[in-house]
Amino acid sequence: MTESIPASLRIVRRANRTLGRVAPSLAARLNQRLFSTPRRHAPRDWELALEAAGRRRRLAGGLSVLEAGDGPTVALIHGWEGRATQFAAFVPRLLDAGYHVVAIDGPAHGHSRGRRADPYRFADALRVVADTFGPLHGAVGHSMGGGSIAIALAAGLEARRVVSIASPASLRDVIDRYAEVMQLPPQATSQFRERFHRHIVQSGHRPVDVLELLRDVTTDALVIHARDDREVPFDHGERIVAHWQRARLMPVEGLGHRRILRDPAVIEAAVAFLRGTQEQEAR
Repeated sequence: MTESIPASLRIVRRANRTLGRVAPSLAARLNQRLFSTPRRHAPRDWELALEAAGRRRRLAGGLSVLEAGDGPTVALIHGWEGRATQFAAFVPRLLDAGYHVVAIDGPAHGHSRGRRADPYRFADALRVVADTFGPLHGAVGHSMGGGSIAIALAAGLEARRVVSIASPASLRDVIDRYAEVMQLPPQATSQFRERFHRHIVQSGHRPVDVLELLRDVTTDALVIHARDDREVPFDHGERIVAHWQRARLMPVEGLGHRRILRDPAVIEAAVAFLRGTQEQEAR
């Protein structure tokens, strides 16, 4: 089993097991930095069409977006260590439907500036887009991007419709899973949580979890989640819908965590929901 674990992860785990016992505060600080520092990955070949077709634009705070089309604005925001071009399969269909698409490179991701990122910084990026282009007709988020949309909505972002794809229901769960994978001892894990909590307060956000925020959100939402998602288990989608009063769940099969962004049926359902045609057909 150890052969499949990267050497770098084994090193970090060993350091955490030792440092987390003798100096839990230091271990918590180092892991908070690691937890909030994404790696930048180059786009895959299939993503390059969007880079070529879109217009790069630099917004406030060094945020980089790809812009295309005219009409009501739909913002697209990726997940952790992702990039705007991961929505390459989505954009042509959105343009055909008459939308102005703004695909965001999250802070410290893609072409955007910065070294640190988290869902709250992503939520701030959504507000920058709304301030620049006006109220959003819709927002589509994948993984952490979906969670950031919920955070932004609870903080006052205006969007008529939201599509959340393979998104986690709980940031606490994400933090605890990270601590488990990184083998942080209990005291270091507790301090790691406290440090992240303080960061949330300092960034001007409410220090509560996504599910609690969703209770106050009245935006219409479509939650799409694959039953075989190994990174964000399917029950996260179920929990989101249970707390989001105007959300409904679309389960899908065999699409995992990332293939879901390229599936034609998922894309068609998302665009239909943004246009409101699903509700009209159901009547």
